[in-house]
Amino acid sequence: MPSSRVFVLFSLCLASLLGCYQPPASTSPQRTVEALFRLLHDRDAVARRTAAEALGKIGNPQAAPGLVVALGDESPIVREASVRSLGGVGPLDMATRVHIAGLLVDPVQSVRSAAAQTLRSLDSTKEIWPRAMSQLAHADPEVRRAVIQAFESIDSPEVVRALLDSLHDPDPDVRRAAVAVLGESGDSKVVELLREQLMTESSSSVRGEIAYRLQFFSEGEFEEGLGFVASHDESAQVRRWADQTLRGLRGARDSGSKPQPIPPAVPEPFHRYP
Repeated sequence: MPSSRVFVLFSLCLASLLGCYQPPASTSPQRTVEALFRLLHDRDAVARRTAAEALGKIGNPQAAPGLVVALGDESPIVREASVRSLGGVGPLDMATRVHIAGLLVDPVQSVRSAAAQTLRSLDSTKEIWPRAMSQLAHADPEVRRAVIQAFESIDSPEVVRALLDSLHDPDPDVRRAAVAVLGESGDSKVVELLREQLMTESSSSVRGEIAYRLQFFSEGEFEEGLGFVASHDESAQVRRWADQTLRGLRGARDSGSKPQPIPPAVPEPFHRYP
């Protein structure tokens, strides 16, 4: 029986990929979606996960209701596949976005990260922000970090204000995530806060993140502090990022051009620069 399910799934996945290139009037994709819906209830978790992945590859909006139900699957691999696939099935209603936001507190880290990534890709509306931001006080630092990551692409003063408190989170990974998102926001109001934190931050990973993110700003008030860090920080990685950021800012100023952030190296900053 397992081998027959694998064969059926393989056939449906192949059909789903081909179906993406068929004219909209074709009924084949609809039959494929219906068959994959049934497989979302298969006893085998791997079969359910593969069905969820295939539905995402098809990109048919009619797949959304089945994938929303699968967000409550007992298996984390199914929940993760379902939330990722929802990011590719077209516009989602508010109820679906709320379901996705609910996975930011999933007990499994990979599911939380997938939910955060999907929310970022959806350009999530303001209505779900309070629900997500309330989890910035969650006891699990991994949950707090996932919530912060979900706000990465949201350009909002409200979100910036909510994340500023996370710069003082007791967990360094949460502080590092907050630095990354705030740095990418480009909000000039956070520059001074990042500069101050660079001089007082106890974690070298967070200091390195700050030194990298300051490339995103053109203000020069923090150059003196960067120079001190580039010369005196106890971490060679932090010194290197501070030096590269400082040279990039000075070079841009001398040439009258906009600073061009340096792509991250290994070990790289928290978020890869696009």
